[in-house]
Amino acid sequence: MQPPQLNPKYQALGNDSRYFVVTGGRGSGKSFSVGAFLALLTLEQGHKILFTRYTMSSASTSIIPEFIEKIELLDKFDDFHITKDEIINLKSGSKIVFKGIKTSSGDQTANLKSITGVTTWVLDEAEELTDEGTFDKIDLTIRETKNQNRIILILNPTTKEHWIYQRFFEDKGIQEGTNTEKDNTTYIHTTYQDNLENLSKS
Repeated sequence: MQPPQLNPKYQALGNDSRYFVVTGGRGSGKSFSVGAFLALLTLEQGHKILFTRYTMSSASTSIIPEFIEKIELLDKFDDFHITKDEIINLKSGSKIVFKGIKTSSGDQTANLKSITGVTTWVLDEAEELTDEGTFDKIDLTIRETKNQNRIILILNPTTKEHWIYQRFFEDKGIQEGTNTEKDNTTYIHTTYQDNLENLSKS
C-alpha cells in the first residue's frame, strides 16, 4: 500500500519490512505522516493497529483528536466509530487501539501482551521506552499471518547509549539520519526542511 499525498520519504511506509524506524526533530512532520498512513491503512480489511506511548494519560484528549483530523482530511468521518480509546472503521472492520505501556500503577506490558490479532504496532515517542525487554515482549506478540506485520518506532534522535540506537543503528552499521532499508528494517528520517510548506515562517 502506497500512502498518497505524503512527503515522498514516507512512501517507504509501504515497504515490505517488519520494522520501521522513523526519526526527526520537531516540525519534521513524522507524527502527522505516520498518522495519515495509519488512517489510510484502516481503509483496508484485516488491520488491527496498536498505537502506544510509554505513558499515555488520556488518548481521548491527547492523541485521538489528531487522528480525527486525518480522517476528516480523507473525508471519511462518517465511516468511523470513535470511542475514548479506539477508532473503528465501520466499512472495513479495521481498527486503531490506543494504550499506554506504563500506567500510574506500574508496568502494563502483560496487559498489552493479551491484545490479540495486532498487525501493526506503533511505539510513539519511542525514546521514552528505556527497557528493551518490554519492546521484545510486545514485538513477539505481533505475528498475524493474513496481513503484513509492522512495528513502527517514532522518535527524536536518541543518545548512543539508548538500546534503540545500539540495536537499529550501531549493530546494523546504519548512519543516523539515513533513509534506507536493511535487514528487514526501513529507516525514514526527516527534518523541518522536509516540512516547510506546513510550517509558519517563524
